[in-house]
Amino acid sequence: MAPSVYSVQQLNVLFENSRDAVFFMRKFEKDYEYIYINTAAQKLLPQHVIGKTLKHTVSATQFKTISHYYGVAVEKGQQVVFEDYIYAKHAIMKHESTAIPVFDQGENYLLVITREIAFDRELQDKYLFMRSIFFKTFLSTVLISKDAQFLEANPRFIDEFDITMDDVRGQNFFDLPFIDVETQDTVKEYLKQAQTGISTESKVISFVDRFGRKRTFTATFSPLTANQEVVAVFMMMQEITKYLQQRQQLKSAYYGLDMFKKAVGSAADVTFTDLNGRITDMNARFIDRTGYSREELMGKTHSVVNSGYHSKAFFLNLWATLQRGDVWHGEVCNKKKNGEKYWIDSTIIPLTNEAGEVYQYLTVQFNVSDKKEMMIELRNIERTFRAITENTNDFIAVTDIDGMITYASPAFIRKLGYKEHELLDQPYASIIAPESQAVWEALLTQQELEHKVELQLKKATGEIIWTEANYTVAPDFKENTVSEIIIVSREITERKELENELIFMAYHDSLTQLANRRYLEREFPHLIEAANVNFESLALLYIDGDNFKQVNDVYGHDVGDKFLKNFSHALKSSVRPDDLVVRIGGDEFVVVLTNLSRNETELLRAIEQTISNIRQTLKCGWVIQGHTFSPTSSIGISIYPKNGYQLAELIDLADRALYEAKEHSKDNFKISEP
Repeated sequence: MAPSVYSVQQLNVLFENSRDAVFFMRKFEKDYEYIYINTAAQKLLPQHVIGKTLKHTVSATQFKTISHYYGVAVEKGQQVVFEDYIYAKHAIMKHESTAIPVFDQGENYLLVITREIAFDRELQDKYLFMRSIFFKTFLSTVLISKDAQFLEANPRFIDEFDITMDDVRGQNFFDLPFIDVETQDTVKEYLKQAQTGISTESKVISFVDRFGRKRTFTATFSPLTANQEVVAVFMMMQEITKYLQQRQQLKSAYYGLDMFKKAVGSAADVTFTDLNGRITDMNARFIDRTGYSREELMGKTHSVVNSGYHSKAFFLNLWATLQRGDVWHGEVCNKKKNGEKYWIDSTIIPLTNEAGEVYQYLTVQFNVSDKKEMMIELRNIERTFRAITENTNDFIAVTDIDGMITYASPAFIRKLGYKEHELLDQPYASIIAPESQAVWEALLTQQELEHKVELQLKKATGEIIWTEANYTVAPDFKENTVSEIIIVSREITERKELENELIFMAYHDSLTQLANRRYLEREFPHLIEAANVNFESLALLYIDGDNFKQVNDVYGHDVGDKFLKNFSHALKSSVRPDDLVVRIGGDEFVVVLTNLSRNETELLRAIEQTISNIRQTLKCGWVIQGHTFSPTSSIGISIYPKNGYQLAELIDLADRALYEAKEHSKDNFKISEP
């Protein structure tokens, strides 16, 4: 129930048409009950929230954040402004909310106004393309928001940990069942570092899979930034569980070292070095990887494969770690004998004798060049994509499965004249002209992955332009559904105008601009079909101007042409809008009267009325170069279906009736007999 200071009607008057989302809420114990929301707010919340509480309508993470600021506003008795992020399936949205406390009759209320803040285009580009690339990698990848919400995971991670994205998206990452309690603090620390903008690479973490088994990974934490602010973190993981199990076997069974060497050697590059770093043994994989012979490597340090990529401080830190007796782990760029560079994930383990003294080092290396190349390729793709979308004349839009716009390229926005916020989260259909709506709706129901289509779009000014669009559906193979729709368009307005002009010329008389015989032959079957459906008649009036040849002979062809134009205009203005006026040739015209009754009396009355209109209009006449003309005409008439069913047959009958009318007298008409 609303407080006496605000009624629902008053709130509607103030906020119903606001673009910002508006909520009016009552503090209820440690929660907040919805009393009123406007139309804009309904887009952010589930339906029917009035009477429900905040805790039951948002995620646990959102409730924790929002209720904190609401509480501050009520406690301090002053408005509080805060920002938060909403992570949709294919987008990240940023909102700014103002919470204003209202106190009435011993109750605490809040008036909350929320608006979406324009988001950086670069962030949207990064998010779409990093998501696209990582979803295809063999590594397990996860996207985590700045406030630790679980946003996305690629198919490999989903399968390994048996999760359903719809169930876990938006939940706190550390509340999910695959989190290993023993290492979650470590993961939190790495995420915290990434959230400050610092990339963290090759960190060892653990998760629990769907069978309850603890699995160990090396992980890279990469910040996703916008406007120099981290909004999410990509985590890429490569599993090393088997390797660690083998390392544990080594520690517990020193004398089983040869067995361990064979096991690890089948999957990794392995070397043994003395305390000075000189190689004392290696497996075949290391020899093959470097391109050196065994003899060339024995007694040498790892500097033989040093690529020069890393600084001196990098190796000083490595040796300091080993000399403390600790295991060193990191990614190293090496160089083969032929000069080719490659990346390895390297673990160096100090091995101790029975006295506990370090006597040599074991180095186990996994090739991670593919991962590094993928990161480089990703950065190149980002740069290329920005260059293309910002400079191409084609305009690009991406929609979700329901046709809601999730991305619009700069060229798209520039060409159509809209602002970015006027397009995003709006239906693509809202910018399609009415003439193309049916085409667009048909596309949404089709299953074809690619389609080329012509659509008419509305610019912000209301101007209509023609576009030719390549419509591509991006499938989600795991869910067996559509992920998104990509539309790449270019304007073809000039081409369509030329096509329409050519079509008009093909079906119209060049002098009078009336329809020609070809147009009549194309349209007449449709007129017959409509007449049959409505049980109506058609009448063909074959009209011949009297004494037209005399006009040409006396006044010349220029005057004759103007005479024909005026004659055509007179016929056009004498009939109804649905009737068809056609120039057959010379001074011969055909008028098709439509929507006529099949009752004989009513039919003849309508025909005679039309002939009377034509005679009256011609009698008014016109002036050409100082000469006044008030022509007459002879008319032959045939009727469908009374006289025939085919156009050629009806024209022939009307022509014969015209001949009979002219034999009797000029300015006469004759209806063909059955």
